[in-house]
Amino acid sequence: MTKYLDDLPVPSSEDRVLYDLIFGRHALPVVALAQEMRLFENLSDQPRDLDEIAETLRVAPRAAEALVAVGASLGFLERGADGCFRTTALSRTYLLPESPFYYGPILSSDDPSLDQLRRSVRDGDGPVQPFAVEMSSLSPEEVRGFLSRMHARSLPAASALAEQEIFRRIGTVLDVGAGSGALACAIAKKNPGIRCTAMDLDPVCAIARENVEAFGLEARVEVIVANMFEDPWPKGHDAILFGNIFHDWDAESCARLATRSFQALESGGCILLHEVPIKETKDGPPLAAYFSVAMLLHEKGKQYSLSELEKILMEAGFIDFNSTPTFGYYQLISASKP
Repeated sequence: MTKYLDDLPVPSSEDRVLYDLIFGRHALPVVALAQEMRLFENLSDQPRDLDEIAETLRVAPRAAEALVAVGASLGFLERGADGCFRTTALSRTYLLPESPFYYGPILSSDDPSLDQLRRSVRDGDGPVQPFAVEMSSLSPEEVRGFLSRMHARSLPAASALAEQEIFRRIGTVLDVGAGSGALACAIAKKNPGIRCTAMDLDPVCAIARENVEAFGLEARVEVIVANMFEDPWPKGHDAILFGNIFHDWDAESCARLATRSFQALESGGCILLHEVPIKETKDGPPLAAYFSVAMLLHEKGKQYSLSELEKILMEAGFIDFNSTPTFGYYQLISASKP
């Protein structure tokens, strides 16, 4: 078992390039599928908003949003002041069949990832290779493999998150859907006055306990088993944290989590989301667009914009919505219970 450094320093370089490398692999199959579904031809004929695009392509709204976000972030589409997306000179030159410079035959190669994406977009609105949203159905080996990948991606951002000023004013944190425990451990490690509770499903908690032990935090990070949608939550915490949880779920499920958080907190308590927001215009940045494609393939959610997250939290009763960049592409989103 790896024994972590006592001080858990913030990495000297951000990991944006690694995120781009990992999730950028979705760019080609998305553009190929959009071309196959005649997205660029349709928008060349008539600009459309996201709802109209979903209806034209006969796909779920989040699928349309993911396809368009990737296309727009790469410069193949642009969003007008009217909220409608249209083709650009780039897509008209290389992605329309009537162009002498058409790239269609090259894009439509026999790519296994294209077939997986095609099934996800065309066969409904459920993930074709679920992970977090069906964790209880995964084998122990699949759970460990998934959490190992998430832990490696989470720890650099967790080390920077833990240094945010808000944690100087918090005594106890409930980390909901804690996964490997990376966020809870980093927060406890860098804030000696904080006690954390990491809550997740049984097979996940077994791995989180290993990491708590590796950090030497058994006295200040408690790991408890609970289904965040069904089981009672422990009360008495100053803050409730969700690290990359809302993006796994549809808006209705996120609203349930926000409401349960509001009910579990006392007046003055706060809800914290660590997420990668997409732009309000739903046309980038590229990483957020690629992340939405990953959610389309593996989960039930998408990358939400800040206004969408604010709406979910405000409707649950929270006030004082705020967002602060932390590390790489991540932002710490907070709101408080009056």
